[in-house]
Order: sequence, then structure tokens, then C-alpha cells
Amino acid sequence: MIHPRLLRPALFALLAFGCTSKPIGAIPEPFLETLAWAAASDAEGAFLGLKVRENDSGSLDELAFEPGVRVTRVIENSPAKAAGFAVGDIVLTWDGAAVDDPRDLDELLRTASAGKSVTLETRRGDSVFAVEAILAGAAGETERPAPELLYRADPSRSGAGWLGGRGGVVLVASPEDGPFPSAGIPVKSVVMALDGVAVQSERSLIRRMQDLPPGTEVEVDYVSPEGESRSRSVELLAPPTRVTEVSVPVLFTYVAEPEDDETRFVLLDLWFISLFRYRREGGEREWRFLRFFTFSKGVGELTQ
Repeated sequence: MIHPRLLRPALFALLAFGCTSKPIGAIPEPFLETLAWAAASDAEGAFLGLKVRENDSGSLDELAFEPGVRVTRVIENSPAKAAGFAVGDIVLTWDGAAVDDPRDLDELLRTASAGKSVTLETRRGDSVFAVEAILAGAAGETERPAPELLYRADPSRSGAGWLGGRGGVVLVASPEDGPFPSAGIPVKSVVMALDGVAVQSERSLIRRMQDLPPGTEVEVDYVSPEGESRSRSVELLAPPTRVTEVSVPVLFTYVAEPEDDETRFVLLDLWFISLFRYRREGGEREWRFLRFFTFSKGVGELTQ
């Protein structure tokens, strides 16, 4: 007979042995026709020549939206094309005003005048540029200004934007609850060294952080915006994880497949028969007791 004090640790060990988890994957790209947006025409306001959608990102269970709007199409012979925009770019701001929804850009274009020069803060990959575009209607040809690099983004470890300068790497942008501000390192600080090793450029800093496991604690030497040299411990970001499988042979099995939006649960699985089975696939749900009683919900039906 197993002593009661040994039963709980043994049960935990058994569960841990049959439990797996993995980072929550990015949500799939939606159909473009469901979220596409056409730029305003010359008949009302100004014309830029972009089609955009929400910049969604996160998990299948917790849909989240990152700042900006994602470019899905660049219209030929448009101001956007002349400015160098490409599909996949993220438009963050319009003359300093945040653009977090396609309707934001729609309204800004509706109230703008043809020939107006606007500065669009735009992210491509890990780099953020200030791109100048002259809205349609300007007389004559215009030269395309060279985009200004604002910062390089690191979404996986620091959740911040970085740019080399002032003898180190400047923390240009970060949410207030990001790892560096949370550790007491404010925006505009200059990182000089990571774990005692000097940093030379924003990309080298980002790559060094990305080479570390998620959640690693690093020692950061930096110069504050006031010019004071300081040191802080920073815990890097760790992506959320989701339990994908838990099983105890014969007793029960739980399997979740985020990519297929499917969940299965089986109680007392005796191979040829089970006491209870539950399956969810998208909006469809099915409950089965033994092998003879089945209840379903959300099943599609053919109609005339």
C-alpha cells in the first residue's frame, strides 16, 4: 500500500511525464478580402495608394493587435509606390499621429489635401523608417526623399526599438511595461554593455539578446538620459506557452492543437471503448458517452 504522503508526489511525477507544452503560435493570416481597405480616391480628400488591414498578432486563444496597420497592396503609379512602400510594411504613424486601424488612415486621407507632404513612420522587418510621401494631386514630378531610419525593432526579447549612437545603443522606444523600463531603464538611455561585454550596434545587441533563452536575466550597463552611468538586471521576454497534451495511460488524455483549432479529451480510454470523449473543432463540439450516446453542437447542415 502506498503511503498517503508519497501518493501526491507520485501523481505529480506521472502527470509531468505525460505533459507537453509549446509556445503559442502566431495566428494565421486572414483572407485579404475580409479586412482589405481601399485608399480614398481623388474624389474626396487625398490619395496615397495603399491597401491595409489590422496588424494582428498573438495567439489563437488571445487575439491581440500590435501598433500600426499592415500593407496588403501597393497600387501602381501611386504616391505610396513612389515612396517605396511594399507589401508587408507596417505603417505606425502619420505625421506623428498613431495609425492603429485602417479607418484611422481612411479618415486622415479624407481630411488631407492633394499635394500635401506627409511623414509616415513605417516598420520593415526590424527597422523603422520615417518615409515621406506626397499625396496625389501635386503638380509635376517630385523626388523621392531617402527614408530616415528611426530604430530597429526587437519584438522577441526586449519588445523595444534600438538605434546605435552616443557611444552605445539608444533605447528609442518601448512600452511602459517592457523589460527595460520595468527594470528602471527609461527610454533615451544608452546601453553600453550587456553582461559585461560592450555593445557596438543595435543589430549586434538585438542578436545577442535573441541568442539567449527566453526569460534570461541579463546585466545591463547603461547611461541614463541625465548622463549618469548605472547598472541594472533585466529579465528578457519569454513567449507564452500552452499545454498541448496531458495524458495518464488508460485514465485520461487531453490534446490541444492550436494550429487546427481542435481540442480532444478522453476519459478511461480502453482502446475499443471509452467512458467519455469530447472533441471540439472550430465551432463544432461533440460529446460521446461510452460508444452509444453522442451529442453534437455547432454542426453545419446542408439546406436548400
